[in-house]
Amino acid sequence: MASESMTTQTTSWFGSTTEQSGPRSPPQYALVASATINLEASNLELVTEVVNALSDVVEPATGQTTLSLYEYVNPDALEDIIGASASKKSDVEVRFTVEDYLVTIRSNNTILIYEPLGAHRGTGENPCPAS
Repeated sequence: MASESMTTQTTSWFGSTTEQSGPRSPPQYALVASATINLEASNLELVTEVVNALSDVVEPATGQTTLSLYEYVNPDALEDIIGASASKKSDVEVRFTVEDYLVTIRSNNTILIYEPLGAHRGTGENPCPAS
């Protein structure tokens, strides 16, 4: 083939290696944003960084001007889980959804935001059609 196709990083709710039995397969998501933060150097809270990353991607519901993380996850518990895993040098990954976006927070202070495949803005079509 003369042209190269663009590869999109995808995942499902339970990760890309999970097999699903039954008539419906889990929704697939495409990575749309990521951030790695150094909380010690920036003196910022994890929750603040998550909200900042989300606000660049997620459009608030009609009439809303802010995004409240409390509607989707307990921010105090999120900080406790990530903080405890960092102090114990264990790897943890917390996943939750905001609107239709899948948000992944890792204990290495990485924030990944995925949107459902087929929801790519501007095209209205799925970039990876079902086979």
